[in-house]
Order: sequence, then structure tokens, then C-alpha cells
Amino acid sequence: MPVTLPEVVRQLSSLPPERVAEVYDFVLFLKSRPAAAVDESDEWSGEDRHDATAASLHYAEAVLTAEEEADA
Repeated sequence: MPVTLPEVVRQLSSLPPERVAEVYDFVLFLKSRPAAAVDESDEWSGEDRHDATAASLHYAEAVLTAEEEADA
């Protein structure tokens, strides 16, 4: 469930003033940080291809090892 601004305000109104000040300080801290960029591209980078290859090889090795141990 997404949090709405009215719900945040409702919850804030029930806090004592010193807690509201803490929340305010935290909001200022969050505003000062750069927003994380989300890459929504469908294109794979070299790092993406490398990671996929490494994961595939790791999985294949685990499966082959398990099969060899089962045959022994």
C-alpha cells in the first residue's frame, strides 16, 4: 500500500514536538541526498552480460557437480 501525504501528516500530528523535529531533520537529510537513478533501459551493458555469463557458468557447474555426485 503506497503511503499518502495525508496519512503521513495524520501520523505526524500524533507525535510530540521533539519527534516532529526529528522527522523534519530526516526529511531535510533525504532532500540533500541525490535521488538514485533507475536504469529502465532494455539494453544490456557489458557488465550485465558479464554478470549473466558468470551466473550461468556458476549454475551449470553446480548442476554438473550434483549430477556427478549422484552418479558416484
